Amino acid sequence: MSQYLAYRGFSLQRTAVSTKVLLTAFNVVVALAVALGIVMYQVRTRLTPAGTAEYYGGAADGPTALALLDATHPHLFASAFLLFVLGHLFALTRVSQRLKTRLALLGFASVVIDAAAPWIVRFVWLPFATLGVLNTALMASVVTIYLVVPLWELWFARPVRSSPQG
Repeated sequence: MSQYLAYRGFSLQRTAVSTKVLLTAFNVVVALAVALGIVMYQVRTRLTPAGTAEYYGGAADGPTALALLDATHPHLFASAFLLFVLGHLFALTRVSQRLKTRLALLGFASVVIDAAAPWIVRFVWLPFATLGVLNTALMASVVTIYLVVPLWELWFARPVRSSPQG
C-alpha cells in the first residue's frame, strides 16, 4: 500500500472498482470481527471496571498466567498487524499528517495497554480495570476511524481538484 503514497495526486476515490470492493470487503469483515470481540468482552466483563476486575482478578479461579500468555501472545501479533494494515489504508486518505500520526500512536499504545491490562488487573492492581475499559473504548474508536474514513473516501468523497502548477 505504501507505494501509492509516492504517486502524486493519488486518491482512494479514483481507485479501480475491483480495489474498492476488495478494501470494502476487508473493512466489513474487520468491523464484524471487532464487533464480535466487543460482544465477547461484554459477556465476560459486562464492559465495566467492576466486571473486568471480577473476571480477571476478583476470584481465585481467574485466568492463570499460562492462560493469559496463551491469549496475550497471538493477540499482540494480530492487533499490531491489523492496526498496521488499517493504518496503511488510513495513510492514503486526505486526513492531515498530524491526525494520522496521533491516531497511529494512540492505536498502538492502546494495543500495548490492552495486552498488559489483564496481567495488571490479575496480578498487580485491581483498579487498573477502569483504565482497561477506557482503553477498550479508545481502541475501538481508533479502529472505527481507520475503517470509516477510507470507506468514505473510496465511495463518497468528491475528487480534489488539483491546482494548476505555475
